[in-house]
Order: sequence, then C-alpha cells, then structure tokens
Amino acid sequence: MKALIPFIFCLALGAASTIQAQQTVVVNGQALAPQTVQQLEAYYQVKIQPGRYWYDPYCGLWGMEGGPARGGMMAGLALGGQMRANVSRGQTRIFINGRQIPQSERVQWEQLTGPITPGRYWLDAYGNVGLEGGPSLGNLIALAQQVQYNASGYNRGNGNTFYRNFYTGTGSGSSSEGFYIMGEDWSYSSF
Repeated sequence: MKALIPFIFCLALGAASTIQAQQTVVVNGQALAPQTVQQLEAYYQVKIQPGRYWYDPYCGLWGMEGGPARGGMMAGLALGGQMRANVSRGQTRIFINGRQIPQSERVQWEQLTGPITPGRYWLDAYGNVGLEGGPSLGNLIALAQQVQYNASGYNRGNGNTFYRNFYTGTGSGSSSEGFYIMGEDWSYSSF
C-alpha cells in the first residue's frame, strides 16, 4: 500500500497538469496570463474558450491554430508570441501580414472575387491594404462607403457586390479588382 501512495500522487499531479493545460488560452504559441484573459473577456463581453489561437496584431484577425480567420478584434494588442507564417497551415502562397492563408479561406474569398493572385499583402486595422513593402493600394472602409446597398443588405449593381449582415455588423464586397470583408475594428482584403 505504501508503494501505491506515491504512484497515486503522481497520477494526481499528472491529471492536475492536464486539467491546467486544457484550461489555458495560448496565442501565437504563448500562454496568456489569467488576468489578460479576464481583461479580454470583460472588454469583449465573451467567454474565451481554452485552446490554441493565432492573432494578427496588424489588422486584428484571429483564428484557431491550424485554421482560417474566424473573426476580428482590436489590432495592436500585445498577445502571445509572434504569429508564424504556417499558423493556419496554409499552402496557397497568399500571405496576409505574413500568415499564409489556408485553402478553405481562399475558397471563401474567391467565391466573392474570382481568382486571387498569390503574393504577399499587408492589411492594417484602418482598412488600408497593399503589397508587402509597397504603398497602400486602397482603403476597404472608403470602398465600402462608396457602395450603396438596399435594405436586404445586398447590392449587385455596376459589377460590384456588397453584402452587409445587419445582425453581426460585418460586411463584404468585391469588384473586378479584388474583395474585402470588414467588421467594426478589423478588415481583410485581397486588394
């Protein structure tokens, strides 16, 4: 029985560390402090589920490690480590702020825009977008303001498209030059 007690104690420690690991929020490879998680939950009025996430501090997009963008939040937050190029497991040769987007994300965008040219793009929190190292090619917010839409939230006039979800507040649109999607504090584009 005495030999069994240390064994049971080791099992209990292992179970405790497994439970702790399952309750951890990891962003860009680094665990967030519980206080940081609480602050984010209070600010966004959501419960952040334990798991492994990626976050793009330049434009505010985020997703689960190994997957496409799932939403947007405030840009510029010091969360976790540096975002890796392969964090979404993309193989499309389309990079947004250094992250290679996965095929499922590319398919979503191409349903709106048609083919997207592989390359390296930057996107900021203000909706400005361009080729990496180059000047802004346009502003998604300004583009969205130029497109008129009807009460249903959808417009296909003049070859441009625009969709606005009035429940979530997100919008998307496309033209012959590319596409965009945007929310209150984030945006994403192929321009």
